[in-house]
Amino acid sequence: MLRSSGSSLGASRSAFRVATGRRYTSSYDNDEYQYLQKSVIPTYHFQKSLRRLPIPKLEDSARRYLNAVKAVVSEAEFKEAEKTVKQLLEGDGPELQKELLAFDKLNKHTSYVSEPWFDMYLKSRVPVPVNFNPFMMFAPEKEAKYNDQLSRATNFAISCARFKRALDAEVLAPEVFHLNPKKSDTDLFRTVCRLLPSNVSWFGAVAFKAFPLDMSQYTSLFGGNRIPVVGKDTLHRCKSPRHFLVMHKGTIYAVNIFDESGKVVPPEDVHASLASILRSSEEAPADQCLGSLTTLERDTWAGLRKRLLNVPENQAPFKAIDDALFLLSLDDLKTDDHARLVQSLLCGDDGRNRWFDKCFQLIVDGNGQATINFEHSWGDGVAVLRLMEETLRDTSSKHFVQPGQSVTGHPEFNKLKFNISDSVKASIKKAQSEHLERCKDLQFATIEYTNMTRDTIKKYKLSPDSVMQLAIQLAFYKTYKEFAPTYESCSTAAFKKGRTECIRSATIQTRNAVLAVEGQQQGNIKDLFKQCSDVHSELVKEASMGQGFDRHLLGLKMTAERLGRPLPALYNDKTFNHMGQFVLSTSTLSTDTIVFGGFGPVVSNGFGIGYNVAGSKMGAVISSYASKRDAAKFATAIGESLDIIHHHIKK
Repeated sequence: MLRSSGSSLGASRSAFRVATGRRYTSSYDNDEYQYLQKSVIPTYHFQKSLRRLPIPKLEDSARRYLNAVKAVVSEAEFKEAEKTVKQLLEGDGPELQKELLAFDKLNKHTSYVSEPWFDMYLKSRVPVPVNFNPFMMFAPEKEAKYNDQLSRATNFAISCARFKRALDAEVLAPEVFHLNPKKSDTDLFRTVCRLLPSNVSWFGAVAFKAFPLDMSQYTSLFGGNRIPVVGKDTLHRCKSPRHFLVMHKGTIYAVNIFDESGKVVPPEDVHASLASILRSSEEAPADQCLGSLTTLERDTWAGLRKRLLNVPENQAPFKAIDDALFLLSLDDLKTDDHARLVQSLLCGDDGRNRWFDKCFQLIVDGNGQATINFEHSWGDGVAVLRLMEETLRDTSSKHFVQPGQSVTGHPEFNKLKFNISDSVKASIKKAQSEHLERCKDLQFATIEYTNMTRDTIKKYKLSPDSVMQLAIQLAFYKTYKEFAPTYESCSTAAFKKGRTECIRSATIQTRNAVLAVEGQQQGNIKDLFKQCSDVHSELVKEASMGQGFDRHLLGLKMTAERLGRPLPALYNDKTFNHMGQFVLSTSTLSTDTIVFGGFGPVVSNGFGIGYNVAGSKMGAVISSYASKRDAAKFATAIGESLDIIHHHIKK
């Protein structure tokens, strides 16, 4: 059992506890506390009957690729792109397509993109913060008093544990997209689907126009850690961790969250542990803050981790880190400056109070603002968003502990201690300075726009997502007088082992609309906006149904490499490589659970744009490298572009 060093049991124990052969029993033994929910449909009931991710036809991917190219390059460059695509269709393409289909047929347990997507992340040698890890901030509590660091951190930790217990017991409701929730999110739906055998249950759900989503990533939500290894990292997962990590002032603690029988401990015990940690004025010396090493280039970090593990005393604390349920970062920062806040949540300052390799970090700052920063290789936003939605709903309704509540529980935690050589201490200091230097050029800006909302845009019979994407295109052209390759992330979780697909939201239609707004070509602007919306909606549908072209072309490339064949000329084509440089990397966070979210630029001269089109406003968090692009200037341009769009559509 993990116990706090020097902590007394405390004279006051809760009246409802009764000593037994185990530590205790209590009213917290009941299912209402132990499980976040008790679904009548088992969690993975639909997994066996999920459809497999389709492989598009080669001709369709070629056509979709050329449409995307035409939207952002010159006519001469487009002509050259057509030639390389023709070479693919008439050359190696059909044979590679045949081999990809055959390989996919032999691996029905997965999808054709799953392993290449894992490899893309795990083989990358760049640091994971900024380059890969995104962050998403929870909406605050409606009553300001509940936005208290200690109570909010305690409540979220407990809700995460309750979520994990429900997941392990397979009583967490399956992830289902309801096309019309009033008709399908019903007791009848749940009764019918529960009674259907797993291997046909998907078909029963679809009869209700409800679409089950892949849940294979959920097993990696907890107890995971990315392990740095030279050449290619690995993913570690502990199935049944008993503790979670806490970092405060650079010191790492392991805090019990489950007792010996696997049950969630009472709230006051978690509360007591976190209260004790927060009261500690002990600040780890900068050169002993091992979390900073997770900001390093991966091969360098791999070598340092190996050196640390060669010291026997370090093996147990490293195992505690690797196995932990998740990491809770308790930050002292109190700020209302959005740019400073984003810097903290994305970069973690010099990394001393972060462990960027953990499955996810729950960051709770001095203002009680709660945020998740997650390691991206193990999974995508669907599972993390579900965790956020469920735990926010749970904490907001339950309040297991109250702000200002007396600390009466029994703290159970250990401070993790390491034997760190002078040379590793020097490496920690170097990692901190390098990370700060890399992040120094990062610039952040935010925008909130209230003249249009999700609902008002729908009244104009336009897609809210398409309006924000059009505003981004218009803003970029107004600022830089050119068009750029644009990435919008789309989940393919409707299929077994689906990951993501790219929506190429810079289209021929957005190009025409932008040029018309700028007076550089003729056209009815309102009609052009409608065309943008229609085409964008079609692209979203295609991508979500596995009919984009980016993952397919990646699959063909991986097939050639697997077979030891020369790559088709397309993959060395200048325009093809230009199309992979996503100057505009975007992702929608359109949920009331999240008020703030963002990620770094994916290319040095690009923007990272996390945006939200909600019921009350539109907003975005924009990142860039200041030496290449001006995030603040671009945020202003997006606001002006939204004004222009609003002016035209309300006519």
